[in-house]
Amino acid sequence: MQTNKMGKPKLPVNAYILTGGQSRRLKTDKSLVKLGDNTITELLYDRLTVVFKNVYVVGKNTPPGNLPFIPDLNHIQCPLNGIVTALDHSSSEWIFIIACDQPFVQNETIIYLYGHISQATQIIIPKTDNKLHMTSAFYHQSTRSIYKKAIAQGKYAIYEQFGILNVKKITITIQESEQFLNINTHADIERAKKFFLKWKRNNFIK
Repeated sequence: MQTNKMGKPKLPVNAYILTGGQSRRLKTDKSLVKLGDNTITELLYDRLTVVFKNVYVVGKNTPPGNLPFIPDLNHIQCPLNGIVTALDHSSSEWIFIIACDQPFVQNETIIYLYGHISQATQIIIPKTDNKLHMTSAFYHQSTRSIYKKAIAQGKYAIYEQFGILNVKKITITIQESEQFLNINTHADIERAKKFFLKWKRNNFIK
């Protein structure tokens, strides 16, 4: 079993960073936004490899830095496309999905979410202030056929299938909710740069 730098075993789950969005509000590829010397995709990849045995980037365009890349199965632009692509690619029973525009989600939070996996669950989603973070979540392989069918029917919203899936929502405290900052606008980038400096200074980026 592979272990991380702390000697702890890595999670037996593949992790996938979604980069296939249109970035409508930002009007530039958000996966290439830089914080410090690296893109947010590279920052996420480096951090996730501490926790997971295998980490991949999913999207329309090959990322810089020779990161392991899986092209989207379909040409449509929605997170569900990336999730289905990841499920189709993975041999692990569970996968972890994270959007590239949420670069501050901490490894400790991911491990905490993983701890809620059970035979009765199909999706594990963090929740902050009544907001569900569906692209920072664990998905079971049993969701693949359901979501593939949804895409074929033109139903691209992840939550639309929650009525027939066993979804476990895990509340994250207000004090820890800032890690779910989502980068969608230039104002978000400026805010993220401040977060990055503060979190790096406090050793939260790891």
